[in-house]
Amino acid sequence: MIYNQGMGYKPKKGLAHREIDGAVYIVDAAGSRLHRLNETGSFIWKSLAAGRSSRAIAGALAAEFEVEVPAAEADAGRFIRELEKAGLLEK
Repeated sequence: MIYNQGMGYKPKKGLAHREIDGAVYIVDAAGSRLHRLNETGSFIWKSLAAGRSSRAIAGALAAEFEVEVPAAEADAGRFIRELEKAGLLEK
């Protein structure tokens, strides 16, 4: 199941992020933290930054990484929850 599929999430304002060799690095200056995302996390982060919904992200994730949609939905939902808990997203 998609996490909060009716609610749109986007990267929190004030965060800097850069992509280097396929990995996204997020700088949270307020929290004095640097986050490095793997390939899948980077895909989800860039999709959120582009304004995609959770459902659209899961569908694209399934196609990109050749996994079943339910697995992609679970993975995307879990990762979005982690980003939210880390204070990197806003609604």
